[in-house]
Amino acid sequence: MTVELHQLALYAVAYFIMVASPGPFVAAIVARSAAFGFRTGASLALGAFLAEKLWMLAAMFGLAVLAATYSDVLVVLKWAGAAWLVWLGLGLIFGKTGMISPNADVKPEPFWRGILTGAFINLGNPKDALFFMVLFPGFFDVSAFTWMDALVIIGISAPIGLGCDFSYAYLASKARSLLTGNRLARRIDQTTGGLLCGAGAAIAAT
Repeated sequence: MTVELHQLALYAVAYFIMVASPGPFVAAIVARSAAFGFRTGASLALGAFLAEKLWMLAAMFGLAVLAATYSDVLVVLKWAGAAWLVWLGLGLIFGKTGMISPNADVKPEPFWRGILTGAFINLGNPKDALFFMVLFPGFFDVSAFTWMDALVIIGISAPIGLGCDFSYAYLASKARSLLTGNRLARRIDQTTGGLLCGAGAAIAAT
């Protein structure tokens, strides 16, 4: 292993600040967890985490040139993720029945769909691309990386990234139990739908 403990510590602090900072992706997790429950929010977080590791591996092993060469791919992924969030948000806003109704069981979205949505968002997330492709090499000597280094860094990233996103999803899902009527449920639907649309617009604008 070529990385040192002080490098790992500095990276862990910077990574925590990045994933814990509120932004479009956090808004998406909160909105989807409030609408569909913790499982859906967790699937979104898992998909984003897996996609994020692609950026990390690209930075580690000198593949950043591919992102520069095929920059159009990043744009397409960004718009795909943004459009998906807006589509989900409009479904909540204009839906005829409350999806968070306390008087009926809410059928969660397929787990794979949440993973795919999260992956789309983070593959086209400029913040992740900037962090791993530009700032990340500043923490380590990427020219000397080994697969053991990669596994150690991913192992450190997993509890930080997933822990933050799962916490957001859990807290948002608990808000569902506070609903007392269908009228309030519809308002929550519309609010969470607006958050999803706003998150999609924010991603598209970045």
